Amino acid sequence: MNKRMFHCTLAALLGLALAALLLWLGAATPAQANPGIRCINQTGTGCGGDCGFCYTSVQAAVDAAASDDEIRIAGGTYRPGGTVAAIASKELVIRGGYAPDFGDFDPDMYETVLDAQWGGSVISITNAGDVMLQHLTLTHGDGLGNCPAWPGSCGGGIYATGANLHVGQCIITNNVGGMTGGANGGGIYADAGNRVVEIWESRIVSNTAAMSSSVSSEYGYGGGIYIREGIALLWENEVLDNVGGVNHGGSGGIHLSGVTHADVLTNTIRGNRANLSIYYGGGGGLTIDGYSAAVYVAGNRIEDNRAGHLVGLGGGVYVWESDAHLARNIISNNTTGTNNWKGGGVYILSSRPVTLSNNLIARNTATYGGGVYVTMGGTPGSQAILANNTIADNGDSGIVADRYAALTMTNNLIAGHTVGVTNTAPVSITISADHNLFWNSSDPIVGNNVIREDPLLTSDYHLNTGSPAVDAGLDIPWLTVDLEGNPRPPGEYDIGAYEGTVPWEVYLPLVLR
Repeated sequence: MNKRMFHCTLAALLGLALAALLLWLGAATPAQANPGIRCINQTGTGCGGDCGFCYTSVQAAVDAAASDDEIRIAGGTYRPGGTVAAIASKELVIRGGYAPDFGDFDPDMYETVLDAQWGGSVISITNAGDVMLQHLTLTHGDGLGNCPAWPGSCGGGIYATGANLHVGQCIITNNVGGMTGGANGGGIYADAGNRVVEIWESRIVSNTAAMSSSVSSEYGYGGGIYIREGIALLWENEVLDNVGGVNHGGSGGIHLSGVTHADVLTNTIRGNRANLSIYYGGGGGLTIDGYSAAVYVAGNRIEDNRAGHLVGLGGGVYVWESDAHLARNIISNNTTGTNNWKGGGVYILSSRPVTLSNNLIARNTATYGGGVYVTMGGTPGSQAILANNTIADNGDSGIVADRYAALTMTNNLIAGHTVGVTNTAPVSITISADHNLFWNSSDPIVGNNVIREDPLLTSDYHLNTGSPAVDAGLDIPWLTVDLEGNPRPPGEYDIGAYEGTVPWEVYLPLVLR
């Protein structure tokens, strides 16, 4: 009996010892490097974690990488001179934000800056399949010569053609499309063709498309972003203080040209300028042109943009010959220029249908059409559908319909202008208006079932209790929520962008606040 107990005890002890040995061996085994992960830090040494290789140069890592590899970059500033990275025929992920030893990932603590020092684009991508860029700051890029046919230069921060481009959580700042001549895409230029460009949660700040100030014809388009053809998906970005052309016309923030589909969602587009000189500009915040199709612009704040230094078209948004739907945006405090011109908030020249629904278009300025300007030089005319918008306090004129324009208006609230709706050429213009509220100094065009009463708006253009706009609109089957996503009850649609009321605003003496 004692011998059996001894054998059992010995076996148990041997088992425990073996388990401890295995645990120790497991703990002592170093993490296996992944040959598909290439790492970059300032010294080219000490790359731990999953790093399979260690480099000091972004271009060296790109050159050595195989398709589908991941390149990780430690925090710091990398200034090799010239293009920081040229990618061709490789599908890569390039991600910054790592500790020098790659034991930690924290983009806020370990900011990764790629500085091209004006020697070329920061990142240049050609025929590379899918390329993803994340947690990078790209600066001091010059896209001179990237687009030799026209306009000459493009893509200072990122130049991409023949690739699916994915840009997330990046900062693209202080880049130029070209120092000389015309240029497109100061921050990002993507010639997508039949591919996809998606940009999310990024800051596109203080880029310029065309820097030249020598010749008046040297245009700059898309100071922040220029996307040509393909599918564009832009969401949760900040596009701020970009410039199209220093000298002549162009577009400031985002320019979409000939895209087959686009979703522009929940971005802040603010402080952009189409140009900085005496010449004409168009599309301060957002430009949609080139027969673009199925462009959906929703939930954005488009504010404080300028179409031209002196005169321009479309301070906030410019739409030319494209199918677009602007829904649930706040378009405010935009201008066409110091001397103004047409379409402070939105300018439309398109024989394809353009729809505006649930937008707040307020405090924009232009000589003609402070809120919205719709025009066309001949037939077929511009087709604009306005449903449940609040268009208020845009100076002399809320809406101008010019030349060959076909305007359909339902459930809009138009208030605070010298003239609500202006028809400049009655022979060639068609305006169909029903169930709108007008409260302007003069309202010569109102349509059917009109309300002419003070809408009792709050300071942020919601409806106060007792507003005549409450439950006064028509049901629109395709429009079931308001600007803020609140449902519109059937049979009880309110007029304007906002559904529902707020209590009366009360202003108390300062001593009681």
